[in-house]
Amino acid sequence: MAALDDIKDVLGINDASKDNLLSIYIRRGVTLVTAYMNAPDVPITDPPTLPVDVATVYADAIIEYVTLCYRKKGNEGIKSFRQGGRLGIYEDSLQQSVKDLLPSPYIRMARAGYCYDR
Repeated sequence: MAALDDIKDVLGINDASKDNLLSIYIRRGVTLVTAYMNAPDVPITDPPTLPVDVATVYADAIIEYVTLCYRKKGNEGIKSFRQGGRLGIYEDSLQQSVKDLLPSPYIRMARAGYCYDR
């Protein structure tokens, strides 16, 4: 998996001891990015090809998400921290640095005049 190798390079991990943990973070990142995009099968080409491999197409966002999760490990229940004059705040969902690497989410609209009752 290319994303796993890239993440290990960013974090300076040289062995396979953290592969399972990083794979879980990758899977969670793919799920969150898909939900954020508001489309489980995001078309990215013309004509659209479905489904999209989010880990490949949005690899930079997944790498950023996993890196943030790995560095936050052990502090999952902490919402904010203060060290001297420094203040840090953890976000619950995708952080802004991850969202900045993604296109705008899709907006789903209902069809006008369509009724589910018969």
